[in-house]
Amino acid sequence: MSSTYTCAHCGQEHDGLPTDWGFKLPDEVHALSYPERYARTRHCADLCTLDESRWFIRALLPIPLQEGEPDEVFNWGVWIEVDKATHDLYVTSWEEDIADRPRASGQIANDLKVYGGTLGLPVEIEFRSGTERPLAWCPVDTVNAVALEQRGGISSRRHHDILTAVGYFDDEVAA
Repeated sequence: MSSTYTCAHCGQEHDGLPTDWGFKLPDEVHALSYPERYARTRHCADLCTLDESRWFIRALLPIPLQEGEPDEVFNWGVWIEVDKATHDLYVTSWEEDIADRPRASGQIANDLKVYGGTLGLPVEIEFRSGTERPLAWCPVDTVNAVALEQRGGISSRRHHDILTAVGYFDDEVAA
């Protein structure tokens, strides 16, 4: 596979297109001022606690790429609000293979603006082995656009449109 990509949508050559886009914090935590965030949260790249009463874990929400390899996906790196028991299971099993555990429930804690209305959207969390981030799956009866794309996949044009919407190409245009 080539390390560059000539986009059929914009005609420009890119050094590959990212297949992951993530959020550093849950939206509600990100919106806090620095002093509030310092006083009210504990967080790292994979875990976050707000006010010692709300718990979040970082997960990947995969969207299949229709024109890629069979297992190729675009991953949204999202924060999922979970109950304390799920958070604690994830923490205490950090380096263990807990892929055989039943799926847990949670809600997306980031607004994926390209889909609208994802904040609070219910998901099922599939734990994986070792330190691999869990996967977030929209329940089959969810009709939000992200759930539809998770089930049906996205074209290369839609992939490009998502990257445009999140600002990936902004630096390239300015250069």
